[in-house]
Amino acid sequence: MTHRKNTSVLGFDLDGVILDHTKNKVRLASKLGIKISADKTPSEIIKKHLPDKIYHNFQEILYDDPVISRSSPVMPGLKNTLAKIKASGLNFFLISRRRNPDKTVNLMKYHKIWPEYFNEKNTFFVDNKEDKDIRAKKLGITHYIDDEITVLNLLVSVQNKFLFDNLNVFKNSENYTRIRSWAEFNKILNKLT
Repeated sequence: MTHRKNTSVLGFDLDGVILDHTKNKVRLASKLGIKISADKTPSEIIKKHLPDKIYHNFQEILYDDPVISRSSPVMPGLKNTLAKIKASGLNFFLISRRRNPDKTVNLMKYHKIWPEYFNEKNTFFVDNKEDKDIRAKKLGITHYIDDEITVLNLLVSVQNKFLFDNLNVFKNSENYTRIRSWAEFNKILNKLT
């Protein structure tokens, strides 16, 4: 009997998929004088509630301030899923638009996901949303998880796209498989391994 080699290659976004910034976004917006609820914190939604100038400052503080960024936890169930993926032998990659790779690597070390799961070989930083598809194509990614519909729309080279919607706010996302947790993704992962 011959076994078919699994050719699935997984790709992940960082913020909103690996790291949960929900509470930090609510607190930071409040400090900037803007009251928002948790369901308004996904990137594509919060942009509509913050003026551009404030939004750029908001992102800088959220992602670059070491105290604030470290207080954003990893998503529940993430490490168990990553351990399962790693044990399965599937190739997996992180593609992020973070502007400061060194700080991001330090943050991942703090959360103990670098170098255990992500490292120099499977982590890539890109400048804009369109670059994610260029990198995904080069890596042969077949399954990608992101928390932004606009990014998933641009990933034309990826066959299987998943919208990570842990807050259950994207009800009209019929173009993508919507997952609310890493536990839910494990069910999909079982079919891939």
